[in-house]
Amino acid sequence: MVSAAAAADLSRNERNRCCGIRSRRWATFCVLVHLAMTGVVVAESRSIRFDNGDVYEGEVDDDRRTGRGVYVWANGNRYEGEFANNTMHGQGRYSWKDGRVYTGAFVLDKREGSGELVWPNGDRYRGTFRGNQINGEGTFHWGNGDLYTGAFSNGERTGQGSFSWAGGNSYTGDFRRNVPHGNGTFMWADGRRYTGTFANGLKAGAGRFEWPNGNRYEGEFRNDSREGIGRFFWRDDTVYQGQFSSNRMHGYGVKIRPDGARELQRWEQGVLRDSIAVTPNERCRLLIRGEAWIFTNNHCINGLAHGKGLAVHPSGDRIIVDGRFVLGNLIEGEVFSLRPQRG
Repeated sequence: MVSAAAAADLSRNERNRCCGIRSRRWATFCVLVHLAMTGVVVAESRSIRFDNGDVYEGEVDDDRRTGRGVYVWANGNRYEGEFANNTMHGQGRYSWKDGRVYTGAFVLDKREGSGELVWPNGDRYRGTFRGNQINGEGTFHWGNGDLYTGAFSNGERTGQGSFSWAGGNSYTGDFRRNVPHGNGTFMWADGRRYTGTFANGLKAGAGRFEWPNGNRYEGEFRNDSREGIGRFFWRDDTVYQGQFSSNRMHGYGVKIRPDGARELQRWEQGVLRDSIAVTPNERCRLLIRGEAWIFTNNHCINGLAHGKGLAVHPSGDRIIVDGRFVLGNLIEGEVFSLRPQRG
């Protein structure tokens, strides 16, 4: 389909070649007849006012809005662009009474394909639309300076993406329903960094947290806190591996100093309660599964660990709390690992 104006824009030579005559009026008439005979429809422009107050001005074909036109709703919304069979179809611009404006592709009255949606508060999205919603890859700029680039699903940040806050924080990784969920890296403006797993916007699972002074933590997180088994590394190469709760050392752990000396420690909410040097004691030997362990209780018989107490592996990776030992053998008690599992 072409408009009458487009047909009239044919060059003089094209009209002359079409009908072989010099008259502009007859040549134009000949072009229109030729287009009709070849199945090319010429749209007419009309102004239509509907009973509900809506108004359409533009091209019409067989009493259907087809071609370019402008449709204004009684509520103040407005569309200007391409139509097909009474639907917004093609490229166009839709503006709402509240100030929102969409410019881009339409398919059968829905935003479909590439486009840009702008809000009156300065927010702006540019990217892919499907089913009248933000779907696919795109970039969202907030009026306050925040920026997200990545995947969307039904208007929500879901999939891989990067979010930068105006204050300097940033996150790159997996999203689900607008928050970090899965694997990713969060960086704070002050230099702190977390790399690991998230659940519903919170640090959860295995991760690594680094401070700008060189300290770092590697281990388990729950509910956005260091929780479970982890290893804390100081910048002087001192290492603590053990139990954590609410971002503090809590429970048993082993501190390993730069010179290799080890201490078995017990903490309560960040307060050190007990500390015992982890050193072999030949007068109180303990053998578990073919490996030598250190028994912290001085009750021994014939040079062998005997009685109840705490035992620790020389590496500091494993402990036995409240074990029962008979003549150097473990009778009751569970071996507990102090080394966090790798994510």
